[in-house]
Amino acid sequence: MLQLEKSTQTVPYEMIGVNVVDASWNGAPMILETNQNANLPETPTGSVVFAYQNEALQNNQGSIAITSGGSVPVEKQVPALTNQPSIIVNNWNGNNLSVTNISANSNTPIRIQAVGPGMPGTNPLELPIGQTVNMAPGQTAQGLAEPRYMQVVLRCSSGNLGVLVIIGGPLDANGENSYPIMVNYSANTGPGTGNTPPEGYYATTTSNAYTYQFNWGSSTVFVANMSGDTAGQCDVVLRAL
Repeated sequence: MLQLEKSTQTVPYEMIGVNVVDASWNGAPMILETNQNANLPETPTGSVVFAYQNEALQNNQGSIAITSGGSVPVEKQVPALTNQPSIIVNNWNGNNLSVTNISANSNTPIRIQAVGPGMPGTNPLELPIGQTVNMAPGQTAQGLAEPRYMQVVLRCSSGNLGVLVIIGGPLDANGENSYPIMVNYSANTGPGTGNTPPEGYYATTTSNAYTYQFNWGSSTVFVANMSGDTAGQCDVVLRAL
């Protein structure tokens, strides 16, 4: 969980929100050029997944500043020349979410996206039980789980790195219920592997598929494809056991 108020990394306040390009950002994918700002006026009071990726063609290290509800801005580095989006999973408790591209080099566009069930920037595809749903990067899907053991199967057959997020079920101690997962990754990490996953992720796998099993009763299951553009389409299946 991202604790904005506890961060010791601060950025110059005069740079935050100087050039607002979207004061009513709804979380949909967008590009922030250097010094541009986007503001999500109100977040859900549950898990939100925020993804950011450096789109520079040159080897330009990027940086963003994030603030919410008047908290001290937190600076996050955005590495260049990578196909792996960086992920923050957090419950911002209904406060706004403001993001500014504070990169040193002016030629450092950064792609951002925020997703969660019911957010206006998301138009989920239907996710019926037992059917395969194809999802392009940035797309989401939503279905209804039955009161029994269920599985969500995530698959990116291209062989390129895929980043998918499952949201649903009971909240944990931090008020979150999101499960970011990477497929076609360089290592197996997360539950059952003995290896700690990268920051912000629930699990990673070297395989092109990952199966998440749960029993949440009758509940909504939300899935987002947060992959980079090179990942191509990924498939998701919701199945009952």
